[in-house]
Amino acid sequence: MMKQLIYGILISLLFVSCSKKSTDQPPQPHTIKVTVSAADAFNVSLSEYKTTDSSPKIVDAKAVAKGSSYNYTATLNQNDQVTLVVASDVSNTVTYRIYDNDKIVVQDTDREVLTHGSVTVTYNIP
Repeated sequence: MMKQLIYGILISLLFVSCSKKSTDQPPQPHTIKVTVSAADAFNVSLSEYKTTDSSPKIVDAKAVAKGSSYNYTATLNQNDQVTLVVASDVSNTVTYRIYDNDKIVVQDTDREVLTHGSVTVTYNIP
């Protein structure tokens, strides 16, 4: 009788453990937003490195006129990466922000960029 009870419990545990649904959830998308402004004209290059890519890809490159700003929005996943390069031909002060789902995750205000210099910022999506 005792053996049957133990076997019954073990079989019940086996069925319960095998029938458990997987708790793995697909990666949650991240809305990444990038904003850049500067005192003078500047150039921007933005690249994304997705876990499904073999190398980073430049997804946006622009010259931004004095008095204008740069905005970029994309949906990426966990472990993807965004790299922002801001370059200037003249001495400039640059302000940039990277948002992940509306939360600022990287920022700098009035960052000095020397003539023909650049600032490179990378954000790895957690």
